[in-house]
Amino acid sequence: MSATAGPGRGVGRIAYPALLATTALGTMSSNVINAPLWVIRTDLGMTAQQSVLAVSAFTIAMATAVPLAGWLGDRLGVKVFLIAALGVMVLAELTAASATGLETLVSARAVQGAACSAIPPCVQAALVSTWPERTARTMGAWASAIGVGQAVGPPFGGLLTEALGWRWVFLVHAGLVLVLMALLAASMPRTGRRRPPMHVAAMAWLVVGGGSTATAVLLAGQTGPWTAVALLAACAVLGWWLFAHLSRRRARRAAADGTAPRPLLDPALLRDPAYLTAAAGAGLAMGTLAVAIVAVPLFLGAELRLGPAQIGLVVLTLALAMTAAGPAAARVGRRRGSRVQLSRGVVLVVLATPVVTVAMATSGLGVARWVVVSLVVLGLVLAGIGIAFAQSAAATELLLSPAGRSGTAVGIHNMIRFLSMAAGYSAVSLAWATGASLLVFPALAVAALGLLLLLRATRGPEPAPAPPPLPTTAGPATR
Repeated sequence: MSATAGPGRGVGRIAYPALLATTALGTMSSNVINAPLWVIRTDLGMTAQQSVLAVSAFTIAMATAVPLAGWLGDRLGVKVFLIAALGVMVLAELTAASATGLETLVSARAVQGAACSAIPPCVQAALVSTWPERTARTMGAWASAIGVGQAVGPPFGGLLTEALGWRWVFLVHAGLVLVLMALLAASMPRTGRRRPPMHVAAMAWLVVGGGSTATAVLLAGQTGPWTAVALLAACAVLGWWLFAHLSRRRARRAAADGTAPRPLLDPALLRDPAYLTAAAGAGLAMGTLAVAIVAVPLFLGAELRLGPAQIGLVVLTLALAMTAAGPAAARVGRRRGSRVQLSRGVVLVVLATPVVTVAMATSGLGVARWVVVSLVVLGLVLAGIGIAFAQSAAATELLLSPAGRSGTAVGIHNMIRFLSMAAGYSAVSLAWATGASLLVFPALAVAALGLLLLLRATRGPEPAPAPPPLPTTAGPATR
């Protein structure tokens, strides 16, 4: 994505934590209404399905918009676009805080998700281009920031709702975003703007493909309506195929005629082994996270009859493990390479799945509750460390590959992350609806083992660091 000039020391001390805090707040925005959802549902008179829509609208909009966000980051400059997107997020949160019915709340959440889609590609690009000499370390910190957002979001929403009411969840979060906007405006180095190709048809079909996929996956998790799922799946296949077809056709024309318009994205970038490995690793990390934060609370509440506060403390160990493991993951990446780091993350996820499955299987056999809970905590800690390793390694692998210099490619990578999270939610929903809850973690282990096979099949040299950014017309960084 857009290149940035290196910051001065004082500026860097502010910009670096501000960018990481932006990632944490962006993660919080997706889960901050999970705890007060029942209160919101009662206050606005929503059904259970409508309340789920208020949550899923954010995910669908984010997964749909993130490739466009990556392209706009290139086009407008990372700093300008990120701050503008955060401004839109603030307006959407103010609208959600004043909602009096389902339509307003769902619409505001969808706009908030679309605005939040700018955070992953812009923050990743800003971190790697401003501090290129320590990409592995910054991606480890970025993964830890995601863990912080996952840890803080639910208790943040629950405590504010109990103290002040659910509308203050949006108001306080919006205030925090405004503070970050001011810090980023003052501390982020100026960014140069690139001119990625304008290919409206390809981008439109990419958005159709991603949005249809996300919606179909989430509806499938609700067991239908299956006619709508089938139609959306057909739209998804058509959208992805047309995007690939139009991109390949324009790439051939550009290769044959140097004056012809360039494609939105060179399809060869998406076939690069490093890009495929990064996408698979990020998908596994987000899918594991989604399964864990939904399946474990369902099990603890239904089978062990734990209260909300107790469940929250147990699940908190997953996020704390993610956060604490970030620096260690970065060290492994620096010393052994991102692919070794990713492999270790996958192994940890595989080891976590039988631990949680055994806990779930033995809960009804008279085993002491504290033993079952201890096994669950051990599984969550292993999974959290594995997620941190896989997530930061995948980001490093991506950003050091040729595709990492394309905002659209980075956007598609992040779309895969969010689609994988939606798939994890749906897998848990289907497993519980069909009485197959004990199979959800073994299925996750199979997916992780499949990724290990992919890593072996695509084994090759570590991706070379990206070349230094070319001088831009934006002038030197603010010092």
